[in-house]
Amino acid sequence: MKTEENISQELISKLNEWHNTGNHLKVVLELKSLPETSNSYLLTNLLARALNNLNLYEEALGLLQSVSEQGKEDRDWQFRVGYSLFYMDGREIEAIPYFEKAIELGDDYPSTYELLLEAKSFLSDDSESNETNEEEFTFVPEAYAQINLNMRLQPKYRAHIEDSLDYMLRLKKWGCVSGGGTSIGENGEPTSCDINIDLVSYSEEMKNNLIFMAKNLEVANGSKLKYYAKDKDVNPEFNVEYPIGKLVGLGVYIDTQVLEDEQIEVDTVIELYNSLINILGNNGALTPSHSENKNQIALYFYGEREYEYLLNKITPFLKDNVVGKNCKVVQIA
Repeated sequence: MKTEENISQELISKLNEWHNTGNHLKVVLELKSLPETSNSYLLTNLLARALNNLNLYEEALGLLQSVSEQGKEDRDWQFRVGYSLFYMDGREIEAIPYFEKAIELGDDYPSTYELLLEAKSFLSDDSESNETNEEEFTFVPEAYAQINLNMRLQPKYRAHIEDSLDYMLRLKKWGCVSGGGTSIGENGEPTSCDINIDLVSYSEEMKNNLIFMAKNLEVANGSKLKYYAKDKDVNPEFNVEYPIGKLVGLGVYIDTQVLEDEQIEVDTVIELYNSLINILGNNGALTPSHSENKNQIALYFYGEREYEYLLNKITPFLKDNVVGKNCKVVQIA
């Protein structure tokens, strides 16, 4: 393997910039064009990361296994192997030890705890390996936090984020999720969500822990974190209101009257929804949701990349789709 000191920092910065903006295909094309990639542990890992984000899990896993000796004590390598396995049909349970090892090595990203929790849900109730009986964690809260999500999520989708946050907070003994809610507009459409958190302490360290956790959540831009003491008379030196989120929101609105007039079945709308998930999911992180009232069905997608890019990805498909050709697409975050 090539020593990493020989890898250009300019190249690494460019690859990370593409990764952060969802340009995963660019990363793959660049790294596959470089002969040094096959001799570099770092570049092999970055190529596998991009392949995972493009849903090419088997290829990513093969690359990661080729550098397994170097990756044993690398939390990023452990996470990426777990990620590949988790998204391969029938191999979710195999991902558990890799996510656990990544956390043991210091991985503090919420997505790792989220995937570990989901992977454990595939364990059967009577499985000998189902060791989910973590020690009960009780405390008297000394501070509170609230995460406001600029996302139109139904309660079940919000609960998915709540569960993974609660799991992480309890394992790290920082606190727990104490509740949440979804704000509904006059037309019955979700407008935003709140997640409430109880915390064990009010301190600079806890504030910094929360900021790190919150800014690494895969949520929409325009979201925010609030942190404050239990006692309002305490000097608010650590209080914070911090902007978080990097995903862009795109809404697809379908007029139900059009569906009636053209005798279009609801199943056709479901097929449209699933097709859009597949198209947009090829760009990396994606959180879908939906809502319905008597006048419209709204499909929501929160993903990486800029809005115009995501819009251009789905426009050709919508134009040729019996439902999509009559829908309205707007930016919602």
